Amino acid sequence: MTISIPGPRGNNPGRAMITGQRLAPPRSGAAVTIRAVAQMALPGGRLLGYAVMGDRAGFPVLVLHGTPGSSRQLAGLDRAAREHGLALVAPDRAGYGGSGYDPARTIASGARDLGELIRHEALEGCAVVGLSGGGPSALACGVLLADRVSAVATVGGVAPLVPRDPRLPRDRLMIRTARRSQAAARALFAAAIAAGRARPEQTLGRFAALLARPDADLLRDDGGIRGALLDDLRHPSPTAAKAAARDFWLFARPWDVDLADVAVPAQVWHGTQDRNVPIAHAHVIAARCPAAKLHIVHGGGHMLLAQLEQITASVTPAGR
Repeated sequence: MTISIPGPRGNNPGRAMITGQRLAPPRSGAAVTIRAVAQMALPGGRLLGYAVMGDRAGFPVLVLHGTPGSSRQLAGLDRAAREHGLALVAPDRAGYGGSGYDPARTIASGARDLGELIRHEALEGCAVVGLSGGGPSALACGVLLADRVSAVATVGGVAPLVPRDPRLPRDRLMIRTARRSQAAARALFAAAIAAGRARPEQTLGRFAALLARPDADLLRDDGGIRGALLDDLRHPSPTAAKAAARDFWLFARPWDVDLADVAVPAQVWHGTQDRNVPIAHAHVIAARCPAAKLHIVHGGGHMLLAQLEQITASVTPAGR
């Protein structure tokens, strides 16, 4: 099913509150931000970093950041989450932020890490939303964690590149590089990440110049989103370049989950003006995933912050 959407223009009493015992509790009236990062140990000892934003007594939604980056870039969502009664749980994917690097990571293993977080924080029945490069992990949750999540969604998400769908545009340099060599992709990402840490304002400005107009306008006009992205640029993980190279290496290969096996509702959100991940990716995901409902935002860019309320409503229970 495809839904066409015009472009830019309370607590759940049946759910236990996310206590955040592993986080410093906020002062009365203080914003819960991504900077209060907790860590948990995964089987084998690797650490997974995460934080809770918004209304801790609200319906829980795991939000997965893109590539590269960390959950720091999501801090600007805190106020909106509180206004809509949502507890946003923002994990750092392996190798980013406060999460340890996993040299053997796959798309499926990333979803299994999230399963451990769901168990650790008693989040059964939550939704999972993957942004951009976090999209594949969100979809994998719909296959591997269908007994623990209620819905999944992608926002500007990456589609499987193998087998090749003729609707997809030609692969960009980083995908072609990562397909040949993770080490070469890591070197390119290391240079970009070093520049972002040393000159975050200039780096974000160069990035904004490449974006579709709705995204560039958002970075100019929304101080919270801009500040979160700058904070993310200033504080990369020591293994962020390796993690990003691993992401792109995985994107360039057959996924180890089949989208035909997604067993929960899957909401696929994409803007027609997205320059980061062209909208053809959304059509490919929808074609391969029978559980998918495609939401096309006409005139929308990559981030779709103007559609935040609609996106969260699409993955939360009716009548909540």
